[in-house]
Amino acid sequence: MWFMNKVINPLIHLILRSPLHKLMSNTLLVITYCGRKTGREYSLPVQYVQAGNTIYVVPGMPEKKTWRRNLKEAAPVQLTVRGQAMAGMAVMLKPETDSEAILESFGMYLRQFPALIKGYHIGVEADGNFNVKDLQQAARQAVIIRVEVS
Repeated sequence: MWFMNKVINPLIHLILRSPLHKLMSNTLLVITYCGRKTGREYSLPVQYVQAGNTIYVVPGMPEKKTWRRNLKEAAPVQLTVRGQAMAGMAVMLKPETDSEAILESFGMYLRQFPALIKGYHIGVEADGNFNVKDLQQAARQAVIIRVEVS
């Protein structure tokens, strides 16, 4: 974890904010948010999917990621997406009120990153769609951050 946070993430961050961003920016962006307790600004690269003016981020291993807690309530964020700076409002989706949005965005995310399907134990039907029960089960474990870009 130390190597990822101190070496890999800063390197990816540098690339995503440079003219070389095209190497990675179709699947990675930089999110900058303010710590709710510290008030400090933090930036990190994350995988994303985009639907119009909405961007979804699904942190892997969410039980080990603390940064997402800063977005339990709506909070302003800055994004660097495909080399462009953008402002937005981010919030972690809540299963009790956002179940449809969670399923839809999680499905989009898995279609963008199909290598993750097996890890979430989701079956794929003959027509190419996800097994609905598997997707629902996996989505219950997922943490999804929605960013409305302005």
